[in-house]
Amino acid sequence: MKQRDNTDAMTAADFQRLWEKSGRNGNRKVRNAIKVDRDGVVFDSRIEKHMYDLLTIHGIRFVFQKRYVLQEGFRYDDEAIRAITYTVDFELPDYDMIIDTKGLRTQQGNMRIKMLKRLLSDLGRTTRIELPRTKDECSALVGRLMDDDNR
Repeated sequence: MKQRDNTDAMTAADFQRLWEKSGRNGNRKVRNAIKVDRDGVVFDSRIEKHMYDLLTIHGIRFVFQKRYVLQEGFRYDDEAIRAITYTVDFELPDYDMIIDTKGLRTQQGNMRIKMLKRLLSDLGRTTRIELPRTKDECSALVGRLMDDDNR
């Protein structure tokens, strides 16, 4: 008698339907991140929107979603290797600061931060990089910026 395989087969379409029913079809790059859309601006997470609101309310000038090329693309044995890029949430030119809101840090994210620091160093910049993880940390950071302005 042939023994039956107890594993369930699932098609890609079945998986997609199951995924959509689970309600977890937000930003899959970031765990537990839910994309938020307000006034035509799409935020990758609620914490990113919170920082955006804080900076805007306090009149702090920023560049939103600035993209850095950490390693140029190249060809290797007839294979096209894509560039490695990193898009930071906010760059504050008046404070020489980068803010990247991160709820959960990953090994890949940590490596890209190191590569960003190397790029900035090669450019002769000593830009401060802040990685707030919670709304409280975002508020405290903006509070420090406002304190610095009042001195």
